[in-house]
Amino acid sequence: MRIFRACILPVLLYGSEVWSLTMAQERRLNTFYMACLRTLVGVTLGDRISNEKLLELSGQPNLENIMRRNRLRWFGHVNRMEDVEKKPKLLKKVMFSYFLDARRPQNAGVRKRWEDKIADDIAKFGIKNWRRETMDKDKWRQITNKYVQIKPVHSIIQKLVHEYKELANRRRVEELARSSQANTTSTVTSQTPPMSTGVVTNICPNCDQVCKNQRGVKIHRRTCDKKVVKQTPMGQGLV
Repeated sequence: MRIFRACILPVLLYGSEVWSLTMAQERRLNTFYMACLRTLVGVTLGDRISNEKLLELSGQPNLENIMRRNRLRWFGHVNRMEDVEKKPKLLKKVMFSYFLDARRPQNAGVRKRWEDKIADDIAKFGIKNWRRETMDKDKWRQITNKYVQIKPVHSIIQKLVHEYKELANRRRVEELARSSQANTTSTVTSQTPPMSTGVVTNICPNCDQVCKNQRGVKIHRRTCDKKVVKQTPMGQGLV
């Protein structure tokens, strides 16, 4: 886990402080994040361990909260950018869109702006007065790290993973038995001849061919009657 947090996670989230991702992009990142954790823990999707349980076993925080923490940390750093005269610096003006001619991108309906993401993050973390809190660097760090606490790996993780794998194996055996039984039943049913009712109405009277229904008999007789007429010798039927 230490190697994962030190080498893989920083590369995965490099520059995430200024990201403005769509829901699909966030799901793809979260899928890769959970796949890495499943590999480290030693489970697969077939073991059917939920993401919440996997995060609990590995002691890792949610990736969504990590990205929120990174954005809010950069947000607080930018909000403290002021010159000697207590005026906002250029970077702060750009990030907070202080310019009057700043326009919203054309795809605003699909992708949120960075400011919109920050507003959602502040609401999710329950921050009430961010203007005052961001000025205190240490306090702002405590607030942003509140939901991104790294916990130690579960003490009996090997035992729990073994139990999940045994349950998954039993479930696979039961599903295989049910599927094989269903296939056997369907095969026997298909091979069983239909019971005779004494009246067969789907048979052609000329060639005794069995059709599925009366419509099939009518379609078949269009060609069958022509063949019968051609095969009848000339003069037969004349009195």
